[in-house]
Amino acid sequence: MDDLDIIALADSSIHGKENVVKHMRDIDADSPYPDEGLQFTTLWCRMVNASVKSWTIYLRDCSQPMLDVKDLTVWGRLIGAEQEAAKRAKRSCVVEVGTPWGDMSIERSMPALKFYHDFSADVASFVMAYGACWDPPITQYNLCMENVNKISLDPSVALPWWDKARLLLHGRLTMSVKQMSWLYHASLDPYNTTELMDWTWTNLGLDWTNAKWVLKGDLDITARTASKYDDCRVLHLPNLRFFVKLQWLCLGDPNDHHSVMPCAPDKVPEYSLEEHDSFRAFRSQNLNVSLSFETKPRIYSDASPSCILFASTLRWMDKIKMCMSNVTRPTRKGVYFKNTRPKKPLLGRHLRNVNISMSLHQFQVCCWLSFAKQHGVEMAGQSFVLKSGYQLELKPVTDGLKHRSQADWSIRHLQCELNDAEMFLCSASTGEKEELDVSLRNQPVNKRCFLSVTRISYERDNSANIDLNWTDQESTPDPEQAKFTHRVQICDMKGAWTKNNRNTMFGLSDGYRKAQSLKKNLSSLALKGFKVDSSQTPMKSRALSMTSTPGAQLATPGAETPSPLTRIQSGHAHSMLNQLVQETDSKFMAFTEEPSGGNVEQLYGIAACQGKDVLQNNWFIELKNSQILLKGSETAGYLIVSAAKAQLWSCMHRPVWRDRQLKSKTTWVGCVDCMQYYATVDRGPEASNGNVMWLAKANIELEEEQDEATPEMVGSGQSVGGVVSSTVGTKGVNHDSGDIQLQRIISRCKCQFFYASYGEVDPNTVPEVPLPPTDLEQSDMLGTKGGVDAFTLLHHDLNICTNPLQYAMILDVVNNLLLHVEPKEKEASERLQRMRFKLQLSSVEDQKTPILHMQDTVRQLVLKLRRLERELYMVQRNTDEQELKESFEDENSELEQHLENQLAECKEQISAANEELTIMISCFTQMQLQNMAQLKAAKAHQALVMRHNEVCFKHAQWRLTEEDGQLGLADLVLRNFLYHKVNNSDDSGAHQLEVGWVKVTNLLPNSVYKDVLVPQDPLGKGHLDRQVALRIYCREKAVVGGISVRDHFEVNVVPLTIQLTYQFFKTMMGFFFPGKSIDSDDAQQTDEDRDIAKSKKQASLKRQAGSAGSDDIDKMKERAARNNTFLYTKIPEVHLKVSYKGEKEKNIEDVHDFNLVLPTLEYHNKTWTWLDLLMAIKRDSKKVLLSQAIKQKLHMRSRAGDEAPLTDVQQEEDKAKMLLGAKLLAGREKTSSKKSLFGKPSK
Repeated sequence: MDDLDIIALADSSIHGKENVVKHMRDIDADSPYPDEGLQFTTLWCRMVNASVKSWTIYLRDCSQPMLDVKDLTVWGRLIGAEQEAAKRAKRSCVVEVGTPWGDMSIERSMPALKFYHDFSADVASFVMAYGACWDPPITQYNLCMENVNKISLDPSVALPWWDKARLLLHGRLTMSVKQMSWLYHASLDPYNTTELMDWTWTNLGLDWTNAKWVLKGDLDITARTASKYDDCRVLHLPNLRFFVKLQWLCLGDPNDHHSVMPCAPDKVPEYSLEEHDSFRAFRSQNLNVSLSFETKPRIYSDASPSCILFASTLRWMDKIKMCMSNVTRPTRKGVYFKNTRPKKPLLGRHLRNVNISMSLHQFQVCCWLSFAKQHGVEMAGQSFVLKSGYQLELKPVTDGLKHRSQADWSIRHLQCELNDAEMFLCSASTGEKEELDVSLRNQPVNKRCFLSVTRISYERDNSANIDLNWTDQESTPDPEQAKFTHRVQICDMKGAWTKNNRNTMFGLSDGYRKAQSLKKNLSSLALKGFKVDSSQTPMKSRALSMTSTPGAQLATPGAETPSPLTRIQSGHAHSMLNQLVQETDSKFMAFTEEPSGGNVEQLYGIAACQGKDVLQNNWFIELKNSQILLKGSETAGYLIVSAAKAQLWSCMHRPVWRDRQLKSKTTWVGCVDCMQYYATVDRGPEASNGNVMWLAKANIELEEEQDEATPEMVGSGQSVGGVVSSTVGTKGVNHDSGDIQLQRIISRCKCQFFYASYGEVDPNTVPEVPLPPTDLEQSDMLGTKGGVDAFTLLHHDLNICTNPLQYAMILDVVNNLLLHVEPKEKEASERLQRMRFKLQLSSVEDQKTPILHMQDTVRQLVLKLRRLERELYMVQRNTDEQELKESFEDENSELEQHLENQLAECKEQISAANEELTIMISCFTQMQLQNMAQLKAAKAHQALVMRHNEVCFKHAQWRLTEEDGQLGLADLVLRNFLYHKVNNSDDSGAHQLEVGWVKVTNLLPNSVYKDVLVPQDPLGKGHLDRQVALRIYCREKAVVGGISVRDHFEVNVVPLTIQLTYQFFKTMMGFFFPGKSIDSDDAQQTDEDRDIAKSKKQASLKRQAGSAGSDDIDKMKERAARNNTFLYTKIPEVHLKVSYKGEKEKNIEDVHDFNLVLPTLEYHNKTWTWLDLLMAIKRDSKKVLLSQAIKQKLHMRSRAGDEAPLTDVQQEEDKAKMLLGAKLLAGREKTSSKKSLFGKPSK
C-alpha cells in the first residue's frame, strides 16, 4: 500500500447503546430486531474516512496482480457489535499460567463480532484477477489462515463462506469507479499474463445492499490473447443497468441473524434427535438468483450495444469454458496431512433457480471468419427482450463408484422477442461502385441485405407433453391449438438470395467446414471410429439387450406357424392375381384403378407422420407474410416467392421396432398456405438493396373472395398473371424512372412436406417400450416396413403463367442459385474420386500409414502458425509500448511484414495439407464402411431400405404467354405427378416417375388444331384420371468401379394423340430457345457433328502420340463418370395418332390422324452414356415410324374403307405377343406373312 490514511471519529451522537443501536437498525433495516432488545459485550460506532494511493495484492512469483486499486477514498459509518452470549454459548477455557499460581479456568464468549457499515467510495481504478489456475495457491492460503483464525469449537457443520458473510457483514456500500476491470484467466498456467477475459466497467456506479447489487455504467468484454486478435472487444453494452438479486432459501428468516447463537461442545442439548446444528434456521439450503440486464438510449450519444466475433474468438471462448469447467485438485487433503474434512461446497452447486432477463434498446452483431475480414455476417435490430429461468438439480450417480452428485440444469421457461432486425452479408470490396462501409481496419467492405424481419418471438413451454390418452383420438388436433415445447413466430420476413449472397455464404460455410475438418482430422479418434467387428462382443451384447430380442422369446409355445402358401393365399396379393387372370380375355391393356399418387394418404412420408403414437410436441414454427427474393446471374429481373402463412411442427413418437432393433421416431410436418411466385415482367433496372419492389400485405395475404381461374386476358385481378403495378404491359413503363412491375406467375397454392426420421433410442427418455412384432407380422408381403426415413413434398394445385423472360429467369435461378456447386467443391470432388481409384488396389493398413504421417505434418504446421502469431504479437506490443526512433521503427516494420508473409504462407500450407488429409481419411473411412456394408449384406442376404423421397402434386396448369405477359401461347396441364426415390443400405436404389395425365393446348389464333398433346382413352369410358399416362422406372445397383449400374430401366407410355402445326412449333422454339433459328438447325447440326468428329480424331492422335505420359487414373475416372451399365432396358410399344400442319396452306408433309405404332424396344447388358441410349432409341424408332408414315401417306384413302376386322387367329397371336413378347414370335411371323413394298401384309 502507498499513502494509506485512516481517520476514525466519534462524538456523542454515535456514542452510547441507544444511539449505536439506532444507527445499527437504520443500517440493517431488513433484519428483524427483537422486541425485548439485545445485550452486547462489544458495541461501538465510528465515522471512518480512509484513503490510499495504491493498493496491490500479488500471489508469490505471479506477475499478474490479484488486486490493484488506485486512488481509493472511503468514508461512512462503521459499527462493531458482539452480542452477549447465552448460557450454552459460553465455553470453559484453561489458561496455563504456571507455578506458583497453577492453571486457571475461565469462560469465553462464542458469538462472533459483527460489522454494520454504510460506506461510500470513490475509486479511479479497480482491477481484480482470478482464474482456475490460481485455485491451488488460494486453497493453500486458506489453509494457512486457519492457523490465524481458529475454527469454531461449535460441533455444528461449518458455515460456507457465503453464510459467514451474511452473518458477519451487514449494511450498504456505494461506489463510484472511473474504471473497474474483472480479469479471468483463459489458461491453466498460473504465470499467464496474456490469455485473459477482461470485463471492464467505465464510469461505474455500484450500490450493494442486503442481497442486492445494482451496477450502472458502460460494460466492455474484451478478449486478450497473444495474437493479432488481442484487445478484440467482444461485447459492448453502453448505459447498462445490471441488477442482481439473491434469495436465500432457509428454514427460517434468512435475515434473522440476531437469533443465531453458537453452542459449546459440552452443552449440546440431549433432546436433539438429529445431528446438532446451531445454524439450522439461518443456514441456506439453496440460492435463487435473478439477473437483469437493461440498456437505455442516451440523449447526447447514439452508441448502441454491439458484439464483434471472429472464428478465433469462438475458439478462445472454448478455452474459457474449459477453464471454468475445470475441477480443482485437492490441496493438502487426506490422512497424511491430517485433513479429512469434507470438501467445501461450491457456490455454483448451491444454486437452485436462476432467472435472467435482458432488454436491449438496440443491438448490432458482426461475425467475421478472420482478421482479414473477407467474409462476414452483420445483424442489427431495434430491440431485444429475453426472459429465461433455469433450475439446477443434483442427481446422485448410481454406478457402484463414489461420485459427487451430477449437476443437471433444466430450462423452466424461456421467452425471447426480437423486433425490426436486419441481417447483412459482408465481403471484401471488389472495387465496384457500391455503398461502402468501413470495417475496424478502415478497409471498405460490401454490405448486402440478406434477411429482415419485423418481429421474431420464441417461447418454451415445458408442460407441453401429450397425455397418452390423446393417441386414442380419431383425428389429429389443430397444431395452432396444441401445446408445443418450442414455439417460434416470425412476422414479415424478407430474404434475398442472389449471386453475391450465395458467394458470401459459400465462403462462410467453406471457412467453417475447413476449421471443423482440421479439428476432426487432427483428433486421435479420426481413424478409430470405423473399426469393423465381425463378431459381437459380450459388452456390446449387454448394451444392446434392449434393442435385440431373441425369436425364441417371442414365439408362443403351441402356436402353429402358417405355411408360406397359406400366407400368400390369405393375403391381398392372391385376390389381385385372380382378378388379373379373369380380365386377360376382355382387356388387353391393364390400368391400375388409381395411380400411385392418386391416394395421397398412401405416400410414405404422409403415412409415417400421421401416426397416433405421439409422445411429445416438440417444435412449432410459424411464419406470417414472408417473402424471398431470388436473383440469378445470367438474366435481368428477379423472382419473389411469398407465403401468407407457413407452419412447421415437429413431434416425438413412440419408438418402433425394425430388424429386431428399437428405433426412435421424430417427424417434421410443414404446411405453406397461400404461396405465390412473382417475377418482373421485363428486364428493368438492376436489383439492389434500394430498388427492390417488395410485396405489400394485400398481395400476400389470402382474400376471402377471389377468382383463381386463369383469365383470357392476363394482367389484372388476383389470379395467376396479375400484375402488381398501375401499368399493365411494357409500353407504359418508364425504365429511366426505375418503375418495376411484378407479375404473379404462380397463383395462391398450398404446399406441404412430411419428413420422418429414425435414430438411436435413449433409454432414459423412453416412457414405454412397445412389444416387438411377431414373425407373422414381419412376413407380410405387401406390408410397408416401418422404421425407414421418408420425405414427401406435396403440391395440391399449381397455376403457372410465364413469358419467355420469366422462364429464362426461372432456369437461371434453378441452375445458378439452387443447384449451383462451387468450383472448389467440384475440384475437391474430382480429387476425392481420383484418390478412390488410386487406393482401390491398396490394403487398409497401407492406407493408414500415410494418413498418420500427414497428421504429424499438419500438427507441426499448426504449431508453427501459433509460434509465428505469438512472435508477431510481441513485435506489435513492443512497437506500441515504446517510443522508438525512426530507424528502429523501420526495422520493426520490416520484421512485422516478414512475419505476416510467413503467416500467410503457413496458412496456405495448412489449408492444402488439411484438404489432402481430409480426402485420405474420407477414402479410408469409406472403404471401411463399404467392407462393413458388404459384411452386413452377406449376413442379411438382402439390402435394407434406408430412405424414401417423394415429390407429388395433384394438378398443375402452366400458361405460356408472350413477352408482355398478357396474351397466352399454350397451356400445359399435368395431373397426379409423382416421383419416388428409394435408397438402400448397399448404395443401391430405385427411381419411379409417374404422370397421371398430360395435355398441351394451342392458344394461338386461327390454329387448325387446339389439342397438341392428349392421351387417348383406350377404355372408352372417360377414365383418364384413373390411368397413368407416363411411368418411368429405374432400379440401380451399387456403383462398380465408379460406373453406375442400371439393373432395370423401363418406360411406359399410354396411347397419345399428337396434333401439331408449324406455327406452334416455331412459337415454342422461340419461347424455350430464344435467338435460335429453327430453319438452319440441320445445317448447324451437321457442322457441329463434323467439328466433334474432327476434335475426337485429333484427341485420339494425341493420345496415341503421348500415351506414355498420360494419367491412367484420370482416364478411369472420366470413363466411369461418363458411362452407365444398362443390364435390362425396355420401352413397350406406344400407339400414336399424329396430325401435322405445315407452314403453308398445302404442304407435302401435312398429315391427319395417322395411326403410328412405336415398337417395343429392349436392350441387354449395354455400357452406354445417356446420349448413346437416346440415340439408339431414336435410331430404332425412326426406321419403323418413317415406313409407317410413308405407307399411310400413300394409301390414306384406300385404307379408310378396306380395314378388315382381326380374325381369331390374329387375336390369339396378339395375346401370345402380350404374354411371351414379340421377339419370341418374330421367326414365325417372317415365315407366315410376306409384305410388299407399298401393299398390305398378305393374309
